[in-house]
Amino acid sequence: MWLNVSVCFIGFTLSLLHLSAATTLKGLAENLAKQIIEAARRLPRTVNLPNPDAKKLAEDPFPALQTWLTEIERSNRGQRFLLCLDEYERLDEVVKATSSRAPLNFIRNLLQHQQNWILIFSGSRELSELDDYWSDYLINTRALRMTYLHELEARDLIQQPVENFRDIYEPTAVDAIIQLTCCQPYLVQLVCYEVVELLNRDIRRNRREADTAKATAQDVKEVIPVVLERGVQYFRELWRSLADSDRSLLRRIIHGETPTQQDRGVVRKLARKEILTLEGNAFQVPLVQRYIEQLLEEE
Repeated sequence: MWLNVSVCFIGFTLSLLHLSAATTLKGLAENLAKQIIEAARRLPRTVNLPNPDAKKLAEDPFPALQTWLTEIERSNRGQRFLLCLDEYERLDEVVKATSSRAPLNFIRNLLQHQQNWILIFSGSRELSELDDYWSDYLINTRALRMTYLHELEARDLIQQPVENFRDIYEPTAVDAIIQLTCCQPYLVQLVCYEVVELLNRDIRRNRREADTAKATAQDVKEVIPVVLERGVQYFRELWRSLADSDRSLLRRIIHGETPTQQDRGVVRKLARKEILTLEGNAFQVPLVQRYIEQLLEEE
Protein backbone atom coordinates (compact mmCIF):
# COMPACT_ATOMS: atom_id res chain seq x y z
CA MET A 1 0.00 0.00 0.00
CA TRP A 2 1.08 3.57 -0.67
CA LEU A 3 0.00 6.64 1.29
CA ASN A 4 0.23 10.01 -0.40
CA VAL A 5 0.03 12.48 2.47
CA SER A 6 -0.28 16.29 2.40
CA VAL A 7 1.23 16.77 5.90
CA CYS A 8 -6.54 16.26 17.38
CA PHE A 9 -8.56 15.87 14.04
CA ILE A 10 -12.09 14.88 13.22
CA GLY A 11 -11.35 12.01 10.85
CA PHE A 12 -13.36 10.52 8.00
CA THR A 13 -12.36 7.51 5.90
CA LEU A 14 -14.12 7.20 2.55
CA SER A 15 -13.93 4.24 0.19
CA LEU A 16 -13.62 5.36 -3.41
CA LEU A 17 -14.40 1.81 -4.49
CA HIS A 18 -18.06 2.69 -4.00
CA LEU A 19 -17.78 6.27 -5.24
CA SER A 20 -16.18 5.13 -8.49
CA ALA A 21 -19.54 3.61 -9.52
CA ALA A 22 -20.83 7.14 -10.08
CA THR A 23 -21.21 7.99 -13.75
CA THR A 24 -21.96 11.71 -13.30
CA LEU A 25 -20.21 14.50 -11.42
CA LYS A 26 -23.43 15.18 -9.52
CA GLY A 27 -23.64 11.54 -8.44
CA LEU A 28 -20.02 11.54 -7.28
CA ALA A 29 -20.40 14.76 -5.28
CA GLU A 30 -23.63 13.52 -3.67
CA ASN A 31 -22.06 10.19 -2.72
CA LEU A 32 -18.98 11.92 -1.36
CA ALA A 33 -21.10 14.17 0.86
CA LYS A 34 -23.24 11.23 1.98
CA GLN A 35 -20.18 9.19 3.00
CA ILE A 36 -18.73 12.11 4.97
CA ILE A 37 -22.02 12.61 6.84
CA GLU A 38 -22.35 8.90 7.62
CA ALA A 39 -18.70 8.66 8.72
CA ALA A 40 -19.22 11.61 11.08
CA ARG A 41 -22.21 9.87 12.67
CA ARG A 42 -20.12 6.74 13.33
CA LEU A 43 -17.39 8.60 15.22
CA PRO A 44 -17.00 7.77 18.95
CA ARG A 45 -18.15 11.32 19.61
CA THR A 46 -20.91 11.80 17.04
CA VAL A 47 -20.56 14.83 14.79
CA ASN A 48 -23.80 15.87 13.12
CA LEU A 49 -23.08 17.59 9.83
CA PRO A 50 -25.56 19.62 7.78
CA ASN A 51 -26.63 18.38 4.37
CA PRO A 52 -25.22 20.25 1.40
CA ASP A 53 -27.51 22.46 -0.64
CA ALA A 54 -29.17 19.96 -3.01
CA LYS A 55 -30.03 22.56 -5.62
CA LYS A 56 -26.52 23.99 -5.80
CA LEU A 57 -25.08 20.48 -5.78
CA ALA A 58 -27.16 19.62 -8.84
CA GLU A 59 -26.22 22.80 -10.69
CA ASP A 60 -22.47 22.86 -10.06
CA PRO A 61 -21.44 19.87 -7.88
CA PHE A 62 -17.89 20.54 -6.78
CA PRO A 63 -18.07 24.30 -6.09
CA ALA A 64 -21.16 23.45 -4.02
CA LEU A 65 -19.19 20.75 -2.20
CA GLN A 66 -16.39 23.26 -1.57
CA THR A 67 -18.90 25.69 -0.04
CA TRP A 68 -20.33 22.90 2.10
CA LEU A 69 -16.91 21.98 3.53
CA THR A 70 -16.35 25.65 4.41
CA GLU A 71 -19.71 25.66 6.24
CA ILE A 72 -18.60 22.58 8.19
CA GLU A 73 -15.45 24.44 9.25
CA ARG A 74 -17.45 27.46 10.42
CA SER A 75 -19.81 25.34 12.50
CA ASN A 76 -16.88 23.45 14.07
CA ARG A 77 -14.49 26.29 14.82
CA GLY A 78 -11.14 25.27 16.24
CA GLN A 79 -11.36 21.80 14.69
CA ARG A 80 -9.29 20.32 11.91
CA PHE A 81 -10.55 17.57 9.64
CA LEU A 82 -8.68 14.50 8.41
CA LEU A 83 -10.13 13.07 5.21
CA CYS A 84 -8.77 9.69 4.09
CA LEU A 85 -9.63 8.67 0.54
CA ASP A 86 -9.12 4.92 0.35
CA GLU A 87 -8.39 3.39 -3.08
CA TYR A 88 -7.94 6.89 -4.46
CA GLU A 89 -6.82 5.44 -7.81
CA ARG A 90 -10.50 4.68 -8.50
CA LEU A 91 -10.92 8.34 -9.37
CA ASP A 92 -9.35 7.38 -12.70
CA GLU A 93 -12.57 5.53 -13.50
CA VAL A 94 -14.67 8.59 -12.65
CA VAL A 95 -12.47 10.84 -14.80
CA LYS A 96 -12.90 8.47 -17.74
CA ALA A 97 -16.64 7.97 -17.20
CA THR A 98 -17.37 11.71 -16.99
CA SER A 99 -14.61 12.98 -19.33
CA SER A 100 -13.90 15.56 -16.63
CA ARG A 101 -11.11 16.19 -14.15
CA ALA A 102 -13.37 18.28 -11.94
CA PRO A 103 -13.05 15.81 -9.02
CA LEU A 104 -9.26 16.13 -9.16
CA ASN A 105 -9.46 19.92 -9.41
CA PHE A 106 -11.67 19.83 -6.31
CA ILE A 107 -9.08 17.76 -4.45
CA ARG A 108 -6.23 20.03 -5.51
CA ASN A 109 -8.21 23.04 -4.32
CA LEU A 110 -8.70 21.35 -0.95
CA LEU A 111 -4.99 20.65 -0.67
CA GLN A 112 -4.00 24.21 -1.53
CA HIS A 113 -6.71 26.37 0.03
CA GLN A 114 -8.63 24.54 2.76
CA GLN A 115 -6.09 24.72 5.57
CA ASN A 116 -8.31 22.92 8.07
CA TRP A 117 -8.78 19.89 5.82
CA ILE A 118 -5.89 17.40 5.77
CA LEU A 119 -6.02 14.75 3.04
CA ILE A 120 -4.61 11.24 3.04
CA PHE A 121 -4.78 9.21 -0.17
CA SER A 122 -4.32 5.48 0.41
CA GLY A 123 -3.93 2.98 -2.40
CA SER A 124 -1.97 0.06 -3.79
CA ARG A 125 -0.41 1.62 -6.88
CA GLU A 126 2.86 3.49 -7.09
CA LEU A 127 2.58 7.02 -8.45
CA SER A 128 4.63 5.93 -11.46
CA GLU A 129 1.80 3.53 -12.39
CA LEU A 130 -0.79 6.31 -12.66
CA ASP A 131 -1.49 8.44 -15.72
CA ASP A 132 0.85 11.39 -16.12
CA TYR A 133 -1.81 13.97 -15.27
CA TRP A 134 -1.88 12.75 -11.66
CA SER A 135 1.48 14.43 -11.02
CA ASP A 136 -0.12 17.83 -11.36
CA TYR A 137 -2.80 17.04 -8.78
CA LEU A 138 -0.57 15.34 -6.22
CA ILE A 139 2.32 17.79 -6.55
CA ASN A 140 1.90 19.02 -2.96
CA THR A 141 1.74 15.56 -1.41
CA ARG A 142 4.36 13.29 0.08
CA ALA A 143 4.45 9.55 -0.67
CA LEU A 144 5.00 7.16 2.21
CA ARG A 145 5.45 3.48 1.54
CA MET A 146 3.65 1.16 3.95
CA THR A 147 5.34 -2.22 4.10
CA TYR A 148 5.20 -5.40 6.16
CA LEU A 149 5.55 -5.50 9.92
CA HIS A 150 8.86 -6.52 11.43
CA GLU A 151 8.69 -10.10 12.66
CA LEU A 152 8.69 -9.11 16.34
CA GLU A 153 5.83 -6.69 15.66
CA ALA A 154 3.89 -9.42 13.88
CA ARG A 155 4.47 -11.87 16.73
CA ASP A 156 3.23 -9.26 19.19
CA LEU A 157 0.14 -8.64 17.05
CA ILE A 158 -0.58 -12.38 16.94
CA GLN A 159 -0.03 -13.11 20.62
CA GLN A 160 -1.18 -9.82 22.18
CA PRO A 161 -3.80 -8.24 19.87
CA VAL A 162 -5.41 -6.68 22.96
CA GLU A 163 -4.27 -6.22 26.53
CA ASN A 164 -4.36 -9.34 28.71
CA PHE A 165 -5.04 -11.62 25.75
CA ARG A 166 -4.60 -15.25 26.79
CA ASP A 167 -1.77 -17.18 25.16
CA ILE A 168 -3.72 -19.37 22.74
CA TYR A 169 -0.98 -20.33 20.27
CA GLU A 170 1.60 -23.05 20.30
CA PRO A 171 4.97 -21.67 19.14
CA THR A 172 4.75 -23.65 15.90
CA ALA A 173 1.38 -22.04 15.13
CA VAL A 174 2.87 -18.56 15.47
CA ASP A 175 5.75 -19.61 13.21
CA ALA A 176 3.26 -20.92 10.64
CA ILE A 177 1.32 -17.63 10.59
CA ILE A 178 4.55 -15.65 10.14
CA GLN A 179 5.63 -17.92 7.29
CA LEU A 180 2.28 -17.83 5.48
CA THR A 181 1.78 -14.06 5.68
CA CYS A 182 5.35 -12.74 5.56
CA CYS A 183 4.11 -10.36 8.30
CA GLN A 184 1.65 -8.56 5.99
CA PRO A 185 -0.57 -6.94 8.65
CA TYR A 186 -3.96 -7.49 7.01
CA LEU A 187 -3.19 -11.14 6.31
CA VAL A 188 -1.78 -11.70 9.80
CA GLN A 189 -5.04 -10.45 11.33
CA LEU A 190 -7.18 -12.39 8.85
CA VAL A 191 -5.41 -15.67 9.58
CA CYS A 192 -5.55 -15.04 13.34
CA TYR A 193 -9.28 -14.31 13.15
CA GLU A 194 -9.97 -17.57 11.35
CA VAL A 195 -7.74 -19.55 13.73
CA VAL A 196 -9.59 -18.12 16.73
CA GLU A 197 -12.92 -18.97 15.09
CA LEU A 198 -11.73 -22.54 14.51
CA LEU A 199 -10.52 -22.82 18.09
CA ASN A 200 -13.85 -21.56 19.44
CA ARG A 201 -15.78 -24.05 17.32
CA ASP A 202 -13.62 -26.87 18.62
CA ILE A 203 -14.16 -25.72 22.21
CA ARG A 204 -17.94 -25.62 21.73
CA ARG A 205 -17.82 -29.16 20.40
CA ASN A 206 -15.91 -30.20 23.55
CA ARG A 207 -12.89 -31.32 21.60
CA ARG A 208 -10.68 -29.05 23.70
CA GLU A 209 -10.70 -27.51 27.19
CA ALA A 210 -11.52 -23.79 27.04
CA ASP A 211 -8.86 -22.78 29.60
CA THR A 212 -6.01 -24.74 28.06
CA ALA A 213 -6.87 -25.03 24.37
CA LYS A 214 -4.13 -23.83 22.05
CA ALA A 215 -3.97 -23.40 18.30
CA THR A 216 -1.52 -25.63 16.45
CA ALA A 217 0.34 -25.38 13.17
CA GLN A 218 -2.20 -27.85 11.78
CA ASP A 219 -4.99 -25.44 12.71
CA VAL A 220 -3.24 -22.69 10.75
CA LYS A 221 -2.96 -25.01 7.76
CA GLU A 222 -6.63 -25.95 8.09
CA VAL A 223 -7.89 -22.36 7.84
CA ILE A 224 -6.00 -21.50 4.63
CA PRO A 225 -8.96 -22.23 2.28
CA VAL A 226 -11.24 -20.08 4.45
CA VAL A 227 -8.67 -17.27 4.53
CA LEU A 228 -8.44 -17.31 0.74
CA GLU A 229 -12.22 -17.11 0.54
CA ARG A 230 -12.69 -14.41 3.20
CA GLY A 231 -9.84 -12.32 1.84
CA VAL A 232 -10.91 -12.69 -1.78
CA GLN A 233 -11.48 -8.93 -2.25
CA TYR A 234 -7.91 -8.20 -1.17
CA PHE A 235 -6.42 -10.91 -3.39
CA ARG A 236 -8.67 -10.07 -6.33
CA GLU A 237 -7.77 -6.38 -6.18
CA LEU A 238 -4.07 -7.29 -6.00
CA TRP A 239 -4.41 -9.41 -9.15
CA ARG A 240 -6.58 -6.81 -10.90
CA SER A 241 -4.02 -4.07 -10.29
CA LEU A 242 -1.31 -5.95 -12.19
CA ALA A 243 -0.42 -5.32 -15.82
CA ASP A 244 -0.74 -8.13 -18.37
CA SER A 245 3.04 -8.53 -18.43
CA ASP A 246 3.05 -8.95 -14.63
CA ARG A 247 0.36 -11.62 -14.73
CA SER A 248 2.08 -13.42 -17.58
CA LEU A 249 5.31 -13.71 -15.62
CA LEU A 250 3.50 -14.89 -12.49
CA ARG A 251 1.72 -17.58 -14.52
CA ARG A 252 5.05 -18.80 -15.88
CA ILE A 253 6.60 -18.90 -12.41
CA ILE A 254 3.62 -20.84 -11.06
CA HIS A 255 4.15 -23.32 -13.88
CA GLY A 256 7.78 -23.80 -12.86
CA GLU A 257 9.57 -21.52 -15.33
CA THR A 258 12.55 -19.38 -14.31
CA PRO A 259 12.48 -15.65 -15.20
CA THR A 260 14.81 -14.71 -18.04
CA GLN A 261 17.05 -11.69 -18.39
CA GLN A 262 14.29 -10.04 -20.42
CA ASP A 263 11.99 -10.33 -17.39
CA ARG A 264 14.25 -8.31 -15.09
CA GLY A 265 12.20 -5.12 -15.38
CA VAL A 266 8.97 -6.92 -14.49
CA VAL A 267 10.71 -8.78 -11.66
CA ARG A 268 11.96 -5.51 -10.17
CA LYS A 269 8.48 -4.03 -10.41
CA LEU A 270 6.87 -7.05 -8.73
CA ALA A 271 9.56 -7.01 -6.05
CA ARG A 272 8.73 -3.35 -5.32
CA LYS A 273 5.08 -4.37 -5.06
CA GLU A 274 6.22 -7.07 -2.61
CA ILE A 275 4.90 -9.95 -4.69
CA LEU A 276 8.16 -11.56 -5.86
CA THR A 277 11.61 -11.74 -4.33
CA LEU A 278 14.34 -9.70 -6.00
CA GLU A 279 15.67 -12.88 -7.59
CA GLY A 280 12.25 -13.41 -9.17
CA ASN A 281 12.17 -17.12 -8.40
CA ALA A 282 9.80 -17.06 -5.41
CA PHE A 283 6.77 -15.27 -4.00
CA GLN A 284 7.28 -13.11 -0.95
CA VAL A 285 3.91 -14.05 0.57
CA PRO A 286 2.95 -17.73 0.35
CA LEU A 287 -0.74 -16.89 0.78
CA VAL A 288 -0.59 -14.73 -2.35
CA GLN A 289 1.01 -17.62 -4.22
CA ARG A 290 -1.75 -19.95 -2.97
CA TYR A 291 -4.41 -17.56 -4.25
CA ILE A 292 -2.81 -17.18 -7.70
CA GLU A 293 -2.36 -20.95 -7.99
CA GLN A 294 -6.04 -21.40 -7.16
CA LEU A 295 -7.01 -18.68 -9.63
CA LEU A 296 -5.05 -20.28 -12.46
CA GLU A 297 -6.57 -23.68 -11.74
CA GLU A 298 -10.02 -22.16 -12.22
CA GLU A 299 -9.21 -20.40 -15.51
